[in-house]
Amino acid sequence: MHLTMPRAPQPARGFPQTPARRAIDHAAERQTLGDLHDAYQWAVYAHTLAHRSNHPAERLDATAMLAPLAALTGHADQAVTTYRDLVDLATAELGASHERTLYARAGMAEAHHRVGRCEKAIRDLADVYTTAAQRHGPEAPVSLKTLTQLTCLYRDCGWHDVAHRCLTAATTIAARYLPKGDPIRARITDIAQTPAGENHRAVCTEATPS
Repeated sequence: MHLTMPRAPQPARGFPQTPARRAIDHAAERQTLGDLHDAYQWAVYAHTLAHRSNHPAERLDATAMLAPLAALTGHADQAVTTYRDLVDLATAELGASHERTLYARAGMAEAHHRVGRCEKAIRDLADVYTTAAQRHGPEAPVSLKTLTQLTCLYRDCGWHDVAHRCLTAATTIAARYLPKGDPIRARITDIAQTPAGENHRAVCTEATPS
C-alpha cells in the first residue's frame, strides 16, 4: 500500500497548458495505465521543467507526481529527498495542516520506512495521524488512510499487536462514518487480509515498538 497526495483541481479543457503541466499529465496517464517506469521518466522531466518556471503550483504538482513514482520504481533515496521537498513546498503553499500537506508527510514517512528508518517513519506517521484526526476529524479520508497505513508499517516491522489495534480502530471508525462499498472501507478490508511485506525484513531496524 502506498499513500499518494491527491492531485489539485486541473484547469478546464481549452486553456493553454505549459510544457511542465503537459509532462505532469503524461506521467499521470502512464501511471494510470500501469507503466510505472515510463511514468517515472515523465515525472522526472516534468519536475525539471516545473522547477525552471515561476509557478509554485506547478512545482508542487510535479514534485507530488515524482515522489511516489520514485518510491514505487525503486529510487528509494531520491524518494526521501523528493518527499522532503514536497513537504516544504506544500507547507509553504497550503499550510501545515492542509490535507495535501499531510499526505506529503505521510508519504515521506513511508519513504523512510522503505529504507529502514523504521522508528522515525512510525513516529512521523503517527504524528500525521494525530494532526489529521484533530484538524479534519477521525473519519476524514486523510485520517483513515494514514491510520491504515500506520497498520502496515507496524505489521511489516513485526509489531502485530499494535498493528491489530490500529486496524481495529480504523475498522470501527469506518463502519461508524462511511457507507458500505466506500473505497476506504474496501482498503481497510484489503489490508486486514494482506500479510506483512517480506521485502521489509532485509532493511527493518526495529524489532519491538518504542
